[in-house]
Amino acid sequence: MIDERSVEQLLEDAETPDTDYSGRLAAVTGEASSDGVTVTVDLYGKPVGLRFDRLALTSRASDLSALVLRLAATATVMALDAGESVVDGLAWS
Repeated sequence: MIDERSVEQLLEDAETPDTDYSGRLAAVTGEASSDGVTVTVDLYGKPVGLRFDRLALTSRASDLSALVLRLAATATVMALDAGESVVDGLAWS
């Protein structure tokens, strides 16, 4: 995607403080994938996306559920890290 703003607008935007932290936090997600399974969670670890490749669906149910739980935990850590980056911005405002 090409940013078509002018240099002046880019400089102005860079100097304008970002105050939409709640919106940015609401948009935070984490995603983890392995063995044909992708799990996406929100900042609170709630699953918001789950995808299975055809190969993953040939796995045993117990293996698949263990994989989903492991990926959800990994995705949650990633979402928390992303959320922490947003919150870190509050300290500099």
